[in-house]
Amino acid sequence: MSENTKNRILNAAESVALRDGVARLTLDAVAAETGLSKGGVLYNYPSKDALVRGMVDRLIEHTESEIERVAQSDPEPRGRFLRSYLRVTFPEDGTIPAHVNQVAAVLLTAILTNPSLLEPARRHFGGMRQRLLTEGLDERVVHIVCLAADGLWLSEMLHMPGPEGEARQAVIHYLYEMTRR
Repeated sequence: MSENTKNRILNAAESVALRDGVARLTLDAVAAETGLSKGGVLYNYPSKDALVRGMVDRLIEHTESEIERVAQSDPEPRGRFLRSYLRVTFPEDGTIPAHVNQVAAVLLTAILTNPSLLEPARRHFGGMRQRLLTEGLDERVVHIVCLAADGLWLSEMLHMPGPEGEARQAVIHYLYEMTRR
């Protein structure tokens, strides 16, 4: 089957997880969402774990390519990758990125289905953190910016209380400023 079919299946899995909850994410539900037979889903993803692993792998690929793409437009090398991470996570127009729901679906599905399926994401983000430490910024700044960004993102993903409106933008702006110190 084509990459398009695999993406349709992964999109359907994310939709089912977000709309109906991770407990209702089944291969049958994904088949119904895509209009494929269960056999068509099984051909591409022979188990629920394989499907969730596909979701995690696609998320990693998308995140990597988006951060790299955004980094190319930053003329200042020092802190470029960290600023790119911030821009992808928190667009400068103040919106919450459209992919936040996708990320939430993938991570929550992996955590609740089989936490070991998050291992590739852990390795990826660990490698990304190491790369951030090579950009000439003070190590403490890198860790503080990453932890603050991750915390803000997680609180928004889980709809927890946090800064909103101008206060949110001020926090994000300050994180950007920190990448230039």
